[in-house]
Amino acid sequence: MAHLESELVRHALSVARQHGFAEVELAIGDESFSARLEPLPKKSRASKAAEAAAAEPEFQVVTASLVGYYRESKTPLKVGAAIKKGDVVAIISALGIANDVESKVTGEVVELLVEPNQPVEYGQALAKVKI
Repeated sequence: MAHLESELVRHALSVARQHGFAEVELAIGDESFSARLEPLPKKSRASKAAEAAAAEPEFQVVTASLVGYYRESKTPLKVGAAIKKGDVVAIISALGIANDVESKVTGEVVELLVEPNQPVEYGQALAKVKI
């Protein structure tokens, strides 16, 4: 018989926070879980990416758009690769759904900051791009 595992609950809470949901309800069989979430300050959600970009003005970072697992896209990020704004540069797998990550910058990839199948958080830097 299936049951609610703590990892599933943590992931559901993380996804709910990332998308700004106020409540989470999970149920498997006779087991259930529910929680009410307090809103996070908007500044803290993207502060890591903003700090990284501000520290090195000639570089920008490609960031994870949600919580999940980093997967390479059909054209994987590689050091030295040229990317354009709007290119699909990665995939984040969350709750079994593949979500495209589009680049918000144009430039050359100078450093990869994640490995395939690595868990990532919302706003986490995936790659450093020289603009």
